[in-house]
Amino acid sequence: MKKRVKGKCALQKRTLPLSIFFIAIAATAIITAVVTHFVEQKQALNNESVVKITRNDLDEVQDLYDLISTNYVDKVSQEELIQGALKGMTDSLDDPDSKFLTAKETKELNAKVAGTFEGIGANLELENRLPIIDEVPLKNSPAEKAKLKANDIIFEVDGKSTKDKSLDQVASLIRGEKGTQVKLLIQRETDKFEVSLERDVVPEDTVKGTIDEKNPTVGSIQIDNFRETTALEFRTIIEELRKQGAKTFVIDLRQNAGGVLAEAERVASYFLQNGDTIAQFSNNDKIISIDKAGKKIDQGFKVKEPTVFLVDQESSFGSELLAAAVKNKNYPIIGVHTFGKGTVQSVHSIGKDNYVQLTVMKWFMPDGKSVEGKGVTPTIEADYPEYGKLPPISKESNWRIGDSGDPIKNINTILKALGYPTDGSVFNEATRDAVTKIQNENNLPATGALDDKTVDVLQEKLFRLVKANDAAYAKAIETLKK
Repeated sequence: MKKRVKGKCALQKRTLPLSIFFIAIAATAIITAVVTHFVEQKQALNNESVVKITRNDLDEVQDLYDLISTNYVDKVSQEELIQGALKGMTDSLDDPDSKFLTAKETKELNAKVAGTFEGIGANLELENRLPIIDEVPLKNSPAEKAKLKANDIIFEVDGKSTKDKSLDQVASLIRGEKGTQVKLLIQRETDKFEVSLERDVVPEDTVKGTIDEKNPTVGSIQIDNFRETTALEFRTIIEELRKQGAKTFVIDLRQNAGGVLAEAERVASYFLQNGDTIAQFSNNDKIISIDKAGKKIDQGFKVKEPTVFLVDQESSFGSELLAAAVKNKNYPIIGVHTFGKGTVQSVHSIGKDNYVQLTVMKWFMPDGKSVEGKGVTPTIEADYPEYGKLPPISKESNWRIGDSGDPIKNINTILKALGYPTDGSVFNEATRDAVTKIQNENNLPATGALDDKTVDVLQEKLFRLVKANDAAYAKAIETLKK
């Protein structure tokens, strides 16, 4: 019997906020968008707000540069010294969201904001330890143009075998700069053939939606992040779900780290009446903008159906702005306190290839209160089960009999939640037997040791268990039925 291990590789990473959350719930990911245009529309900086410095103020910097350049015992890179000085200046702000960026880091940040990447536009999963294209490739993508199909198996990438590699490893082989070539060895049913593809910019979806399986009038929508196309994607999904019979909606903002604030405002405007306040913005403790819902933002598109919103402690920035805006108009917000990020960043070029991401504004809820460090309080508390909050299992150690400590305690807790009789903080015989059973059930070598592939299976099982016991989503359905 074929065993298929599902997973989303970076070739076409689609929105899976829940799975990401349960695999890496302990990690707080703050993805700050490049919002220069948005910021420029709001900022009203004047010359009085800029403190000028003189040449004398920088003499000490020049002196140190000269001292290191001429006297340091080893060879020194001029570029690295300058970048070090720039990094030190931004680090001195003691602001985790203001940082010095290399050209490569800025390019990656821009890709996140644009919702695009450079690849072939195919989504993969693992089957029998080989990557398989699990859906029809994206329209007009390199994969579609090469006539690749769902269920095609990728045996090699540029002559390198893909067997036993993770999805991330396969993705890193396939992805690359626009215009470059990648050669794939494909098996389709009984035929094997090679195909060369030219990598291109591929759009990355940020929104997905379905009709709830048990409630055919409920549309369930997940927003993974806010990027340049998110509001349009969201509107399209709403319209599609309406055609499928949706009369109410659940909007899942959990694990949504923020992104482009203007897109979050646009989605918020869909749910508000014209003239309702979305958010306020300040610079130097002075309100410089109060943004309100209206046709200029939402082009006249509105969502008037009963709707509830889901949030968690990883909902940040743009997702908090949206949650706060709709909460102010009495939409139910279900979950736990959000992250609490009430600042806005923009990216500026410094010299030829250097950039600085700098905090330039603060944003406030419609009532004028800040979310910074506080978050948005849900109207209905509903949390994940405790086993869903455990940190991911480390792959750095091939866990086995005799190992102990907090990581093992977490492993035993997960196994117990999955129905295996384990307990304590020691990898004992019961732990080994549970791991061996999982390996046998998934066609893995029955070593009894918790290796990388077994960890992946265990995390997937945990994700399914937590999803089946999603109290917040269940409360959302209950709320909509009232």
